Amino acid sequence: AIAAATVGIDPLGGLSVVIASSPAGQGHRTVCAQIVADVFGVEPDEVSVNVEFDTQKDAWSVAAGNYSSRFAGAVAGTLHIACMRLRGKVTDIAAASLGCAAADVVFTGGRIQVRHAPERSVPFARFAASPHWAPGLLPAGTEPGLRETAFWTPPQLTAPDENDRVNTSAAYGFVFDLCAVEIDRDTGRVRIDRYVTTHDAGTLLNPALADGQIRGAFAQGLGAALMEEFRYGADGSFQSGTFADYLVPTACEVPDPVILHLETPSPFTPLGAKGLGEGNNMSTPPCIANAVADALGRADIVLPLTPSRVMALIGMDDPAPSRGSVAASMASTEKAVAASQAGQPAKAGKALAAQGEIVLPATPEAVFAVLLDPVALARVIPGCNALTSIGPNRYRADVTVGVGMIKARYAAEVALSEIEAPHRLRLAGSGLSSVGTAKGSGLVSLEPKDGGTLLRYDYEAEVSGKVAAVGGRMLEGAAKIVLKQLFEQLGRQAGGPGTASAPTSWWRRLLQRLGGAK
Repeated sequence: AIAAATVGIDPLGGLSVVIASSPAGQGHRTVCAQIVADVFGVEPDEVSVNVEFDTQKDAWSVAAGNYSSRFAGAVAGTLHIACMRLRGKVTDIAAASLGCAAADVVFTGGRIQVRHAPERSVPFARFAASPHWAPGLLPAGTEPGLRETAFWTPPQLTAPDENDRVNTSAAYGFVFDLCAVEIDRDTGRVRIDRYVTTHDAGTLLNPALADGQIRGAFAQGLGAALMEEFRYGADGSFQSGTFADYLVPTACEVPDPVILHLETPSPFTPLGAKGLGEGNNMSTPPCIANAVADALGRADIVLPLTPSRVMALIGMDDPAPSRGSVAASMASTEKAVAASQAGQPAKAGKALAAQGEIVLPATPEAVFAVLLDPVALARVIPGCNALTSIGPNRYRADVTVGVGMIKARYAAEVALSEIEAPHRLRLAGSGLSSVGTAKGSGLVSLEPKDGGTLLRYDYEAEVSGKVAAVGGRMLEGAAKIVLKQLFEQLGRQAGGPGTASAPTSWWRRLLQRLGGAK
C-alpha cells in the first residue's frame, strides 16, 4: 500500500504538512506536528497540519485513507522521509551561509547553528526565506522553493508467489492480555477485578496517544464481550435497534486497565512503528470469555456474556414473561385504581397523569356504544392488532406502542368498570413487553353538547423498564398523541357527521380542474 505526505516551508518560516489520511480523533495532527518539529528543531505548535487533502491537487494513491493501523507505520514514516529530504536541502543552504560542513549544521530551539559553535546561529525563518526571496544566493545546484513530497511502500509487499501466497502487512503488532473476573451467582453479573494488557507496537511515536488508542479499543472490546448484541424476536422483528436496547459501555462500566508496553522497533517501517489501533478490539473479548469459562468450568461460551446468558451457563434459566404475569399486572392495576378511589397514594414506576376534554361529533349513546363494542373498540385503540373477549367487559389485546425510538408489542388486558350508560365508565389496562410494563386507568364521562358529545377524561398511568428511560417530557408527548388518535377514531367509529375527510391532493384537484376526475 502506498503512503504519501508533503511538507513545505513558507517565506516566513512556517511549516505546513499535508497527509493522505483523514483521522477520526486518533491524534494524527499531533503526531505529524511532533515529527516535523523534531526534525527541524521547532515547537509543534509552529507546524500546521492539513488532513483535508484534495485528490485533484494533493499527493495520494488509491491506498490512501485511515484504516488498518497504517498511520504510524506508513503515513507518519512517509512524512518523516519527506522531512529529512527537505531538511537536507535547508542544511546545504545553511552550511554555505555559515561556512561549515553540512554535517556540522544543527537544528535546535528554532535556530540553525554550527555544532560546537552555538554563537554562529541564525533564526530558522531566515534560511527558510532565502529560497523564496533570493534564489540567486542559493548554493550552486540547489533548486529554489522549499517543498517535498514523498511516496513510500513497503518492499516486502510483493506480488503473489507461485503458490498464490501474499504478505498483506509490513509489520505485525503483538498483544498479551490477562483478566481476572468475579461472577455474581444471584444476578449473573460479570465483574472485572483486574485487567492487564501488554502491547508491542514497535516504536511509540506518542505514548499518551498510544494509551488512548488502547483504552478506546478496550472499551469497545468490553462492550462486545458483555453487552452488545443484535437481537431478533421470534417473528423476525429487530429488537435492539436503539441504545435503550443495544447496550454499550460508558465510562462508569469500563474499568481502568493496566497498560504495559514492550517496544521492539520494526525493521520494515521508516520509524519502526507497527500500529496498535485494533489491538484490544480483538484481544479483550476472548480474554474475558476465557476468564468466565475458567470461573464456571465451561467450554461452550458464547458472547456477549449478558446476565441472562451467564445465568443459563450457571444452570439457572431466566423464565420468559407469561400470560400469568400480565394477569398479575392487571390485578395490580385494579388494586391501584381502588387505592386511588380511596384517596391512598399509588406506588408507581414513572407516573403519568392528565385531565382534559374534547367535543365529538356524535351523540353520547353512539359514543358509548362504540366503547362497549369489542370490534369497534379494537379500531379505536391506537396500535391494536387484536382484541378478544375473556369475560364480561374484559378483553385481551395485542397492542404495538412506540415512544420516541422505542417501539414494542405489548400483551395487554383491558377492563371496563363503573359503567353508567351512556354517561360514564372507567377504562383500565395493563401490558407487558420486552421493554417493560405499562398500566393505567382512566375515568371517561360523556354529556350532550350542541348535538354532539362533550367527553371528559381523567387518567393515571405508570410505565417501567426501558420505556421509562426516555424521559418524562417525551412520555407526556407520546401520551397526548395516543389520546388524540384514540378520540379521533372514537368520533369516526361513532359515525359523527362532523368527522373531517382527508384533504384532496393537489394532483386530484388539478385533474378536477381539467375535467379528468370527479
